[in-house]
Amino acid sequence: MYKNSKISFKYVNRHLEKATKDYIIKEYMKHYDKRISKIQYEKLYKKMSLLIKNRDKNAFFIAINEFNEIVGSISISDYDNRIEALKPIYQNKNIAEIGRCYIKEEYRRKGIGSRLLNLASEFANEKNYQTMYLHTHYFLPGGFNFWQKMGFNITLDEKNSMQTVHMQKQIKNSQLIKQYNF
Repeated sequence: MYKNSKISFKYVNRHLEKATKDYIIKEYMKHYDKRISKIQYEKLYKKMSLLIKNRDKNAFFIAINEFNEIVGSISISDYDNRIEALKPIYQNKNIAEIGRCYIKEEYRRKGIGSRLLNLASEFANEKNYQTMYLHTHYFLPGGFNFWQKMGFNITLDEKNSMQTVHMQKQIKNSQLIKQYNF
């Protein structure tokens, strides 16, 4: 149970890469099931490897319980401008993409997602990104409401079968409290 847990937060390095990718894929499969093909899962796994290796513009952070189990994750990466409908908004801008934010169900609503986002925000600030972008889906438990609560605003609601909504938050060049060691 979470009440007795001590949670630590870590920057994902090579040593933590496989466990992190396995955790994220397991969470993807739990939430997306057959909405995503096996080939798409394989591509995602490979893409995570590339993002983790390019530490100049990307970072992954995880939350670990006292049993050394990953109970939460988040990534921040250089946005690749792959979404056609967003090109007019983000082209030629320094945009960070938030992704792969998952918290194990029994650990939700305990501040873990907020702390992971804080780490990603600090990284974005240090790398001089202007905006944090993300997309989520209304069917993901708590996702849309969490991002709204964290100050993200809707930029585009696709109203599609995947219930995709795109959101952003401007990065304030502020002094963030360095309370996490990694």
